[in-house]
Amino acid sequence: MPYNLFLIATITGYFILTYSQLFKYNIQRFSRERILFESILAGFLIIVGGFIFRVIFNFITCGKAIPFLLEFLNKFPIEKPLYFFIFIFSSLISILLAWFTNWVIIKYYPENDQIVRAVNKNGDEIEKLVKDSAINGYLIQVTLKNEKVYVGFCEEIPIPKKTNYLKLSPYLSGYRNKDTKQLTITTDYEKVVDEFIAEIKEETGVDVDEITLNTDVIIKQDEILTATVYEQAVFDKFNKPQVEPEKPKRGRKPKPKE
Repeated sequence: MPYNLFLIATITGYFILTYSQLFKYNIQRFSRERILFESILAGFLIIVGGFIFRVIFNFITCGKAIPFLLEFLNKFPIEKPLYFFIFIFSSLISILLAWFTNWVIIKYYPENDQIVRAVNKNGDEIEKLVKDSAINGYLIQVTLKNEKVYVGFCEEIPIPKKTNYLKLSPYLSGYRNKDTKQLTITTDYEKVVDEFIAEIKEETGVDVDEITLNTDVIIKQDEILTATVYEQAVFDKFNKPQVEPEKPKRGRKPKPKE
């Protein structure tokens, strides 16, 4: 068997890994060497499946179909045409199967289901935190290396390692003191939205339930120092105004009773 035919299966394996909804989100974090290895492995499985199908087909037809097909394929100017067409047939069936699988997943499963599965399997800690924020509506607090702090929602589930940037819809923002690391909130985006709604009502007399402002922030993940779930009640407990203890009044100490 000419081994250069295995390139057909390897290319098919690579195409399936990068096209199929079942695999393409999982290989985003793989290195080039790992993707090449996975493509070769997928190509090997495709060819094994092709030869197994040939054996089953030959058994079902009582060995009559293979000689007939071989005689027909000998008309083509291809060396060892049976092997060649087994490779071609296996590759085409695999591509059609990947296409059908994609159609089923897109039609009957939630849009982000495979991305969530990929994040759970191969995502890092930040990607998993962002995934939870997008699904459950958690507020997350992100502290950058320049001490800038954003509190907000993530509306999109990130595909593992597809990009190094994070899109955040801010709710609050502020900064941390370089010495004490105390968080100071400087901007309340919800309050700004309410002010816009009040202005629209005052100018036009139309009641507006909500308004969308283009306040999304794009953050480079390499600049993130810490990230955590934000809860206002917890924040308030840790940021209560500290009451200084009363200083004792100056005066003479009372003499002890004899």
